[in-house]
Amino acid sequence: MTYILITLIGASFIFKYQLLKKINKVKKENQKLQTALSALGRDTTNFQAGISRDSHSQKKELEITVKRMDKKVDVMRRDIINSLPTQIRKVIGHIEFSTRA
Repeated sequence: MTYILITLIGASFIFKYQLLKKINKVKKENQKLQTALSALGRDTTNFQAGISRDSHSQKKELEITVKRMDKKVDVMRRDIINSLPTQIRKVIGHIEFSTRA
């Protein structure tokens, strides 16, 4: 009877040791997962911040480009309007010259 009791106590200690070993293994895996998730969260936040920063800078560059193009179009329109009488004179002069001949 004593041997059975000692065997049961020994088996319970072995079972408890194995159970604690598995619990520690699960805790370590849980810590690793928590670390990985927090790193993923930081990366996601940094990525989103970078995207918003990039889109903001691209928007500014696009606005600058559009303003430059508007200025160039205005200058070209002004030049065309200012040189229009001269162009008309040249065309009319050629037409008059060709009708005289």
